Amino acid sequence: MSNRVALVTGGARRVGAEIVRSFAERGYDVLLHHGNSPDAAASLADELRRRHDVRIEVVQEDLADVHAPPRIVDAAMRAFGALDVVVSSASVMMMHPFDAVTPGEWEQTSAINLRAPFFLMQAAMRVMREGGVIVQLSDHLAFESIFPHLIPHQVTKSALTQLVRTTASAFAPRLRVNAVAPGLVLPPDDLTEEAIARFLRDVPMGRSGTPADVAQAIHFLVDAPYITGIVLPVDGGRHLRR
Repeated sequence: MSNRVALVTGGARRVGAEIVRSFAERGYDVLLHHGNSPDAAASLADELRRRHDVRIEVVQEDLADVHAPPRIVDAAMRAFGALDVVVSSASVMMMHPFDAVTPGEWEQTSAINLRAPFFLMQAAMRVMREGGVIVQLSDHLAFESIFPHLIPHQVTKSALTQLVRTTASAFAPRLRVNAVAPGLVLPPDDLTEEAIARFLRDVPMGRSGTPADVAQAIHFLVDAPYITGIVLPVDGGRHLRR
C-alpha cells in the first residue's frame, strides 16, 4: 500500500515545520507548502527524506493570491495521486494599535488567515479520499479580547472557528474538519521576558507550550474517527480563565 498523504501549509519553519516532521515520522508522504522560505523548506525536505522512508515534495505559493489554494492541492495530486490530511498552518499576525491598522494589512491578514484556508478546503474536499481529515490552526486569541493591537488576527481566527463548524457539518460523514487553538508556543521575537511571565501567570500548567504539543494535538484529531467540528485548545489550560 502507498503511504497516506498529508498537505501542510506554512510548513517550512516554526510550528509548521514540526507538523511536517511529525507526519514524516508517522510514515506519511508530505506536500510541504511555504510562502517565502525556500532554503528552510529545501533543508527540511532533504532532512526528512534521509531520515524516513517517505516522499517529501515542496511547493511555493503566496496564499494572498486567490489562485494559490487550488494550485497547492493540484501539486499534491500530481506528486502523490491522493490526499488524506490537510493542515492549514500558514498564518500572519500583524501587531498594530487599532487606529494604525491599514486596509492593506486587514486584507493581507484576512486573505492568508481565512480566505486561503476556505478555498484550500474547497479544492481539497473534491479530491480527498473518504475518511480524510482537515485541521485548521486557530489561536487562543480567537477567544480573548484583551489584545487590542492584534484585532485583524483575532477576528480572522475567530471566524475560522465558525468555518470549522460549518464545513464539518457540510462534509460529514465523508470528511472530518477540526481545529487546534495553540496558546503561547513560540513567542514573538519582540515579546519581553516580563511580558511572557505575565502571560504565564494565567496558564495553569505554568509554562509555555512547544511545537510538538501542537503536532501531537493534530495527530490526536487525525486519528479520532468520531470527532468533527471542534476547536481543541492547546494552551496549558489558559482557556479556563475565560
